[in-house]
This record gives sequence, C-alpha cells and structure tokens, in this order.
Amino acid sequence: MEQIGNVLKVERDIAWLPQPNEGSLILSTVLPPLDAIATAFVLAFSGEEIVMSQLTDRGWDLPGGHVEPGETVEEAARRELYEETGVHVGSLQLLGYQRLRLLGPKPDPYAYPYPDSYQVFYTGQITGLEDFERTSETHGRGFFAPEEARRIDWIQRHAGFYEAALQKIQQ
Repeated sequence: MEQIGNVLKVERDIAWLPQPNEGSLILSTVLPPLDAIATAFVLAFSGEEIVMSQLTDRGWDLPGGHVEPGETVEEAARRELYEETGVHVGSLQLLGYQRLRLLGPKPDPYAYPYPDSYQVFYTGQITGLEDFERTSETHGRGFFAPEEARRIDWIQRHAGFYEAALQKIQQ
C-alpha cells in the first residue's frame, strides 16, 4: 500500500516484532487497508491532560489493543480505552497509523497480517469517567499535563503523534 500522509518517523528492528522489521509512523486522515489493521489506540484528553494506562508489563502506555472479529476499528479503540481506563470519549478523529512491516520470511506461527500490519491511532476529548477497576493487565490510569506527558516513554517514542493530537485538541 502506498502511504497516504506525513511520515514522521521510520524505525528498524523494533524489539517486540520478529526481526528484521521496519515501522513507519504516519500522520493521516485515511485509514490503511481494513483487513491489515491489527490494533487501535486512543490519545484521549481532558483539556490538555492525556489519559494513560499503567500496564502490568510495560508501565505507562497508551490505551488500546486488538481489533476483535466483527468490530470496527473505532469500536475497538473505544472498547480498549474504556477497558483500560474507564474513560468515554466523544467523537474520534483519525490521527494516523503505524505500519509494521516484516522484512524476512513469515514466522511460524504469526497471527498478524503479513508482511504489513497496522496500528491505528485516534484522538478525542473525554466525555465521561467511570471508576477504574484494576485488572491483571492494567494497574491504573493517570492524567498527565503536557510537561509531565513528554517524560513518559511511549510519548517520547511517538512524539510526533502526541504533538499532533495535542494541537488538534487545542484548536
């Protein structure tokens, strides 16, 4: 697929993917091919504060996860956001996606589209907040103002997405 949008960053050999690989972070208002989208995430804000999940195995991370069969990408993003933070959002705006490309043979077993799979990112304003129930996957939620958020590892690694989302919500 030809990329439609602004390429912010290209990484080689991302540690959690089969090697060799390449990841491209792309700002876009167009979804990648639906059959190759594996996960969906939300940069959700209350004012300028972003909500993050405190995951058991990764620390502070962006809420999101796998698109389930029969679910739209936006439905998956909303469901994962709620499951990991207890947060509801209003309208979602597509921010972009990360194309993950495996550069070697397809590993056996490999459950994702090959050679390209996509992680889709939305942004939106928080409209509701429910009590958070700790799970085996998620220990908590946190709200971070921009100066605090920029110190979080996920935001540092995806700074272009964070800054674009912050700019959208400030408009």
